[in-house]
Amino acid sequence: MPSNYTTRPNKHVDRELFVELVGRCLSNTQVDRCAYVSMGGPQMADHIAMYRRNGISKLYSFDLEQNIVLRQKFNAPTYETICETHTAAELPAKLDDISQTLDVDRLIVWLDYTGAKHRGAQLAEFQTLLWSLSSGDVARVALDASLPSEKLKAGLPEKIRDQHFPAMKALLGQEFGEFNPEDFELESLNDMPTYLSACLQHLCDRTAAMFPDGSISYTPMLQTYYIDSAPMFTATILVQDAQGLPLAPDGFGYLANDWGDIESLEVPELTAREKSYLDRLLDRDAQGLTDELGYDIARAAQMSRQWSSFKKFHRFLPQFLHVEIK
Repeated sequence: MPSNYTTRPNKHVDRELFVELVGRCLSNTQVDRCAYVSMGGPQMADHIAMYRRNGISKLYSFDLEQNIVLRQKFNAPTYETICETHTAAELPAKLDDISQTLDVDRLIVWLDYTGAKHRGAQLAEFQTLLWSLSSGDVARVALDASLPSEKLKAGLPEKIRDQHFPAMKALLGQEFGEFNPEDFELESLNDMPTYLSACLQHLCDRTAAMFPDGSISYTPMLQTYYIDSAPMFTATILVQDAQGLPLAPDGFGYLANDWGDIESLEVPELTAREKSYLDRLLDRDAQGLTDELGYDIARAAQMSRQWSSFKKFHRFLPQFLHVEIK
């Protein structure tokens, strides 16, 4: 799967929502006292967006593959951007040095995971990251929201092996271990984002309890679910002090009210001409849109959902322009 976000509209919208949220969080903050840290990928798309849109110039990126890190250095938005080779598990121990090197007192960190085989370990890494952050910091995690592999059913007791969702629930319990919400009822793939959010809530509650004076708490600001090369779930979390400060930016139109509040992103794939034209038809319902165009922009079963998603997130969709760099 290519890493070009403009050919993956749901992922593009997800990233744009996150970038705008960060801008709202920093509205009363000195931007030069803040650093953005993430797995930048070879194109450094989110680092470039954070620099251009929010003015964050203190940037840190990492990856386990040396060749990707070399590409990150080439594509970095500023010559001062730091790109290093290491794992996500090693990041929390490096945060103090990163803060000192970049001379910042506030961090925004995104751990962007892929694959559904090691999600329990990924959440354990994210918990260690949360433990290492301070009030005012922002932590974001992206997780594969697929059901476990069917092949794993063979290792389950025979009495539930042939019952699909009870089997999936049992496999999730094995995979997520201490983060698994045992009372969760799994009935379809559509329950996975809610399940992962419940895992994160449990994780955050356990992490906050490690601070006996109640000095730290974790509040979800944005949760999303979308289909890319695989179903994906993201959560952006604000670290707050004992007084619940800093507050989440109430001017952000997609702010989560609680852990159950998840934005579903299902925007249609459109040409630039269609996107421009549809921006003027936001007062139409799905049938009115089809009547205006003379054709559907999505399959019949998806039409209503995709049009609703377009109307809600249309300003975040990618713009396709032909550019030559000589």
